[in-house]
Amino acid sequence: MSLTSASLPKLSPVETLKGGSQHLRGSIGAELANSESAFTKPAVGLLKFHGIYQQDDRDIRKSSAQKSYTCMVRVSIPGGTILPSQYLALDRLADRVGDGTLRITSRQGIQYHYVGKRDLHSLIAGINEAGLSTFAACGDVVRNIIAPAAPSDKIGHFELISAARMLNRELKPRTAAYVEIWLDGEKAASIEDEAEPLYGETYLPRKFKIGLTLEGDNTTDIYSNDLGFVARLSGDRITGFTILAGGGMGQSNGIKDSHPRLADEIGFIQPEDLLAVAKAVVGIHRDFGNRSNRKLARLKYVLDQRGVEWFRAELESRLGKPLAPAAPLQWERHSDHFGWHPYTDKLFFGLRVVSGRIAANVRTAIREIVAELQPEVRFTSQQNVIFAGLTAEARPRLEQILRSHGVALPSELPPVLRLSMACPALPTCGLALTESERILPDITSDVQAELDRAGIGTESVHLRMTGCPNGCARPYTAEIGIVGQSVGLYSLYLGGSPLATRLATLYAHNIKREQIPASLRPIIDEFVAFRNPGEAFGDYCARQGVDALRSRHLEV
Repeated sequence: MSLTSASLPKLSPVETLKGGSQHLRGSIGAELANSESAFTKPAVGLLKFHGIYQQDDRDIRKSSAQKSYTCMVRVSIPGGTILPSQYLALDRLADRVGDGTLRITSRQGIQYHYVGKRDLHSLIAGINEAGLSTFAACGDVVRNIIAPAAPSDKIGHFELISAARMLNRELKPRTAAYVEIWLDGEKAASIEDEAEPLYGETYLPRKFKIGLTLEGDNTTDIYSNDLGFVARLSGDRITGFTILAGGGMGQSNGIKDSHPRLADEIGFIQPEDLLAVAKAVVGIHRDFGNRSNRKLARLKYVLDQRGVEWFRAELESRLGKPLAPAAPLQWERHSDHFGWHPYTDKLFFGLRVVSGRIAANVRTAIREIVAELQPEVRFTSQQNVIFAGLTAEARPRLEQILRSHGVALPSELPPVLRLSMACPALPTCGLALTESERILPDITSDVQAELDRAGIGTESVHLRMTGCPNGCARPYTAEIGIVGQSVGLYSLYLGGSPLATRLATLYAHNIKREQIPASLRPIIDEFVAFRNPGEAFGDYCARQGVDALRSRHLEV
């Protein structure tokens, strides 16, 4: 039976917008030239593909009849690695636009906040002059591709960074819109004839995230990606990749079928098949993703609906050959590498940057380190920074610079704060329901106090916090996940793996932020009394079962 137009699913308005945008041009160019302080809604939808989100200051919104519009601009940095000259260029731009800060994203990029409409053109031109770009940092395309940031003696690590850059280049949209609008490029001779061989006219149903890592190193939270490649080493060279697919952290209140999901193991491939597999999986998402309901449009829902076996067969069909079976993966590390570490004949230093916000004295110290010591700068998926390629002679000077600006060494920070993450939330994010980044220091201090009281203050416990259920700071894989639900109200998740290989489970819903320490107190006390030797807090909660913990400790 053939489908009639009436029986076909109704496309979301975003699909219509993309399809009629002349390959992501829309009215952006014309609106940049007008005198309005803000972009129209259609232009806002397309700006995302160019790495730009229009936002309004929600603190001002509370007390003003008019919204104060600015933009967030995101720089894509595949593998998170840049030269010292590139970092210094990004830092200089922060003095010209926005609020004078840089923010490390949870996908190794950099964000500028409070950028005015009139400053967008010069900012993006400056970013590109530094050899970087904002194109496809947001939007319904393959986003910034991540890889482990800590340097290594192994050639395989260099191969992995090269692979991230190659995938980032090959999976970019082909439209010339970005060059035309932001870099004063000439208009394409025929917009209508311009082709997007990978994406098609309407691009992807939603964003698509790809991560790379080495087996044993889960500092990239590899299971949270739509597509993950886990490199296997023989000696120090990559001999193949285990494919993971279907991960994603986002969920939406009121959409019962939305949920966080960890990626499934799909198969094993040779290094030469990496790009072909990536294109094929992107194609599956393009062809089978939900284009009616954007809340259910990630690749994870395709796997939910059709199954892992169907997905594997579809991927094999597109590749034209079978996949080798995936061997079980072993993981050794999830936390970032803080402090000093040797590799080759050099050293690297991992600096904790709370919530990834490079501001005030932290920004001054990092700028001075980069300008004087000229390290390679690496941003991590957990919003920290690594200075690589340093000599032993640079060690005392780096620490002196940090101390002269009042920046704590990672070892001097309380463990909960050192291992935490938070999304920006209020006042800039339009999706935020309540606070996250601004109150993270208070929340971590309260939780740390509970651990100190129980005599386990040196315990490493991963805490992550977001201002809404979308999960940008990946709270659903944390040992303690705190997810905003409404003003001052949060859901508390427990039992995630300290290696980020298991989802946490909802423990309490809609509790006040002030109740979070008291809600954790009896569980921490029980953990101290009954844990197995060496058992982590998240593992204990999972072994006991969060339902059982709730029945013992949560007042209903």
